[in-house]
Amino acid sequence: MQTLWAPWRMTYITGPREGGCILCSKAAVTDDPANLVLARWKWAYVLMNLYPYNSGHLMIVPYRHTADFSGLTKDENAEIMATSARCMKIMK
Repeated sequence: MQTLWAPWRMTYITGPREGGCILCSKAAVTDDPANLVLARWKWAYVLMNLYPYNSGHLMIVPYRHTADFSGLTKDENAEIMATSARCMKIMK
C-alpha cells in the first residue's frame, strides 16, 4: 500500500482538539464563510475541509447524526445525492 503524505496537515495532526462534534459545531454557526460552510439545505450542508488531501475535497454532512449512510432517511439521502451531483458539476 502506498503511503499518503500531506505535509500541510501537520498543523491539524499536532494542533489542539476542539471539544464535542466538529460537524455539529459547524452546523450551528452563523458565519458560514469563516467556517468554510459553502451551502445549506434542509437536511444537509456542504463544508470545505480545512486540511484537504486533494483539490475539491468537500464534505456533504447531514444535520442528523447517523451510524452510517444506510441510516439516512429517503429525504436526507436524496438531498445528499443531489448535492453531491451539483458539487461535482460545479467543480468540473
